[in-house]
Amino acid sequence: MSRGTLFLLITAAGLGLYLWLVEVPTEQKRAESEAAEKKLVDFKESDVQSLTLRSLAGEIEVAREPDGTWTIIKPKKLQADPQAVEEFLRTLMLAKVSRVVDESGADLKSFGLVSPSLTVSIRLASGAQTLRLGDPGPLSSTLYAMREGAPKVLLTTLAGRETLTKSVQDFRRKRVVQFDRDRVTRLKIATPHETVVLYKEGHGQKSEWKIKAPVETAADQPEVRSLLFALEDLKAQAFLDDPNERQAKKATLGKPHATFTIHEGETDRLLSLFQDPRDKTAAYAETAVQEPLCLIAPATAKDLTKGLFALRNKQLIAAEPDRVKTLIIKKDGQEYSVTHEGGDWLVDGDPGAKADAARLNMFVSRVVRLQAERIVTEKPGDLKPYGLTSPTAELIATDAQGKLLGRIVLGRQEQGLAYAQGSAMAGIFQVRPDILNDIPKKNDLIASGTHPRQGKDGVK
Repeated sequence: MSRGTLFLLITAAGLGLYLWLVEVPTEQKRAESEAAEKKLVDFKESDVQSLTLRSLAGEIEVAREPDGTWTIIKPKKLQADPQAVEEFLRTLMLAKVSRVVDESGADLKSFGLVSPSLTVSIRLASGAQTLRLGDPGPLSSTLYAMREGAPKVLLTTLAGRETLTKSVQDFRRKRVVQFDRDRVTRLKIATPHETVVLYKEGHGQKSEWKIKAPVETAADQPEVRSLLFALEDLKAQAFLDDPNERQAKKATLGKPHATFTIHEGETDRLLSLFQDPRDKTAAYAETAVQEPLCLIAPATAKDLTKGLFALRNKQLIAAEPDRVKTLIIKKDGQEYSVTHEGGDWLVDGDPGAKADAARLNMFVSRVVRLQAERIVTEKPGDLKPYGLTSPTAELIATDAQGKLLGRIVLGRQEQGLAYAQGSAMAGIFQVRPDILNDIPKKNDLIASGTHPRQGKDGVK
């Protein structure tokens, strides 16, 4: 290697080392400094100990408790909504400085910062950060601001309408009853008409809800889970905090529309729902006599009040499709059976009459999973008005041992539904009438080329 080449290599290596050790770190620091300057505030959410907002409406102080929960301290002690507090903190943390509009801060009046619309103080373990927020900027999603101890007037990306209008109601806990739905093992729903008691059996993904009263039967799993989710998510629209106002309103409400007992761990949590008899547009929720009375939407109160029919398993045949060995079909004066043999379905047990397996699998699944949409009566008397003395169709499912799995009888249609009876539930119900159209005719089921007494070439 020549001396010239060696000199060039050493020079290039030196230049690269200089760039790596000096220029790159300098550029990184410059970029970090610029990014920091663009941040309106600089703190971690987990470091915040308290949050104070001061405006013409008064002062709001929210503090973090040792266990990590949030409590409103001023104007009075209330449980805070952690999601609302953390969302406000994130709004501040994500806010950017668009530009500096006044370096000296000599004309604060022009930006509404002499008497700020809102002053926000964040107390941290390392100290405090305070912002003064003034008038909206030239765009609706901008706001003028100043940092405590700095003269600069800043144009920020904060939205004035969302930031300046915060009240105690925005920060207080609106969830009516606190519980973890995954830990609930018992649920009781008492109404003036009936009381339904449910128990969760098993653990984890294999757990199932069972109805223990007023009858013992399987529960509608999605319906129960949906109810628990709605109860956990129930939020107040407003509160009656004053004891005298609360007592006066409670006296007008009468008995609860529904009362829930939610058993979580070793604790029973009570929730009572009331419909205001004088105002049909108002409903209330109560968890304890010492707690505020919560105003809730009347539609929500109605939706939460589930009875036995809504919560029970509404399948007219209580079986799984893979247990069905034979399905007897009666319709339009025709009666035939389909039997599951291996991967085939045989019509009337004839090996030469194989049905369309895909179609049969889907139909059998629909039959055993057919659910009642409405209950007509729990104690059937005369079946004639429902078209059930001379049924439109009848479906009977048996297992591999010939044991009856279930039976469905379908009657006439009315108001878009068909009357039906099922072996899994006592009473007369209404179901979707699609099932009647899905019942195949015997000849339609025979797969191509497998008709009885025909060979593969179709010749008898």
